Amino acid sequence: MSRLDRLVAMEDEIRRGRYPTVEKFCDMFEVKPRTVYADIRELKERVGLEIAFDRFKNGYYSKNPQKQLPKFELTDGEVFALTLGKEMLSQYTGTVFEPILRSALEKIYDRLPDRVRVDIDDLRCMIKFNAGSVIQVSRKLMLDFYHACEQNFSVDIRYFTAHRGEVTERRIDPYRLLENRGTWYVVAYCHWRKDVRLFALHRIQYHAISNEHFELGRDSEIEDFLSSAFFLEHTEQEYRVTIKFAPHSARYIRERVWHQSQELHEHDDGSCTLSFNAPSLDEVKRWVLMYGSDAEVLEPQFFRELIASDLAQAAKRYSTK
Repeated sequence: MSRLDRLVAMEDEIRRGRYPTVEKFCDMFEVKPRTVYADIRELKERVGLEIAFDRFKNGYYSKNPQKQLPKFELTDGEVFALTLGKEMLSQYTGTVFEPILRSALEKIYDRLPDRVRVDIDDLRCMIKFNAGSVIQVSRKLMLDFYHACEQNFSVDIRYFTAHRGEVTERRIDPYRLLENRGTWYVVAYCHWRKDVRLFALHRIQYHAISNEHFELGRDSEIEDFLSSAFFLEHTEQEYRVTIKFAPHSARYIRERVWHQSQELHEHDDGSCTLSFNAPSLDEVKRWVLMYGSDAEVLEPQFFRELIASDLAQAAKRYSTK
């Protein structure tokens, strides 16, 4: 039993007028007297309950039974959602986030009323999440950016840009932290680019929180930035991409909404054509190549030629020498 469970049970015994003794609490919870005295002190000083000791009845009672520990109840659906959250966060076992997430969730679960308590292990038999490969990020870096986002402090960073293979120094105004497929990013206004950008936390080689506050952009602008990407990446130019998928892969394509701007056209042979706006062709290229010969880029023409070139080079590597 956790201490929180013990405090709840002790408060209930006292408030119901049962005049419990120190010895009774020791037997109930299998603890030593000094632990009981410390818990009583916690209920009186930290929680503010009006608990006193009756010398004639040799037990504790409440001077104000109406004053009690705050209660809350959760529906089965809410407990279910918390349980899913715990299982999802279990994907971060072994990372710097594990102790933080575990502590927060355990405090919530310890306070749940018994009537809606569920067995997490039983639920795990039915539901499993796989976040993929989680990229390690230092705890200090994560917490520093959390506080910078919370308090609207600008941050000076040294950043490695993967697709260009270069390191730059810049000042950013961090708006929001974002997790995607095991990678943590910060959505921020970049003073160098004069625009909102996405920065992978693990590629930040150095950071220093400044003393300067920034004015937070509107939530709608941040949401528009995130939703405009095909997955996450942005570049200076947006393209209208059209891809035809063979019948086998079309079954999977039509199951999802890939982008808010998409148009899906069905064909009599079971194939389909997907069109959407993309502010980055690099991630679209990686996605298209996953479907191999089942995907054919129709537009734009230069992108079609780029995919054809990549496939031709790949075919050469597999050709018999």
